[in-house]
Amino acid sequence: MPDGEPLDFAALSIAVWRQKLLVGALGFAGALIAVGLALVTTPVFRAEIVVLETSDKNLGGGSGLSGQIGGLASLAGVTLSSGGADRDRLAVLQSRRLAQDFIVKNDLSKVLCAGADEHSSIWFAVEKFRNDVMVVRQNKQTGTISILIDWNDAAVAAAWANKFIALANETLRSRAIDEATRNVAFLGGQISKTNVLEIQRSMYGLIEGETKTLMMANGRVEYAFTIIDPAVPPEERIRPKRSLMVLAGLLGGLLLGIAIALVRSPGRRAR
Repeated sequence: MPDGEPLDFAALSIAVWRQKLLVGALGFAGALIAVGLALVTTPVFRAEIVVLETSDKNLGGGSGLSGQIGGLASLAGVTLSSGGADRDRLAVLQSRRLAQDFIVKNDLSKVLCAGADEHSSIWFAVEKFRNDVMVVRQNKQTGTISILIDWNDAAVAAAWANKFIALANETLRSRAIDEATRNVAFLGGQISKTNVLEIQRSMYGLIEGETKTLMMANGRVEYAFTIIDPAVPPEERIRPKRSLMVLAGLLGGLLLGIAIALVRSPGRRAR
């Protein structure tokens, strides 16, 4: 086409219309191929559990000397809790360690690495789980945390989501019990080493806070995360989107047919 000459849309339309059977056939074929792919593609379902970090503002209660005692405790390898709350709960949910513990506990390595025998180690299973199966989302407006599990079985996806939060609660609860037990033992030993009444009172206050932590951890299953909405088996898949796949196949076939029709047009060279 000479430079500056406008496109002759009427001629293009006539060329396509003359090959309408070809264009229609390719569009239909593209739609059929998309239908076949949509039917053989493994469906994926998404289960979601919504939790809220448990607040323990009523726990703990050391005096003004707790900071100084906390410094002494850190030298002895002991971390005094501040109200029993774990500030890194979200980080624990997103950690590789928790994902690995979940996979090992439920023996999911072979399930996650099915079809990839050479990559069936726990490392690859954890990578698969964290990158393709589980998503952790935090809603800063509501303060809630959502755990999303994508899997080809709706019931399994829901079960995994519920079990994952249960393991997170158990992990943090066990950690709190261990830390509080060590703290009580440390503070009890330090009380006998000082005659300063004010320091003794501060230590007793800290022991009281750690004892409360122990009581709450031992008596509450949902120690770190309170379940707002448990995961249930979803009835709708998130992928594949079969209608979109068919539409894309139809459009692809039509575009291919139009391109072939224009190439085969008798007046192609003249235009």
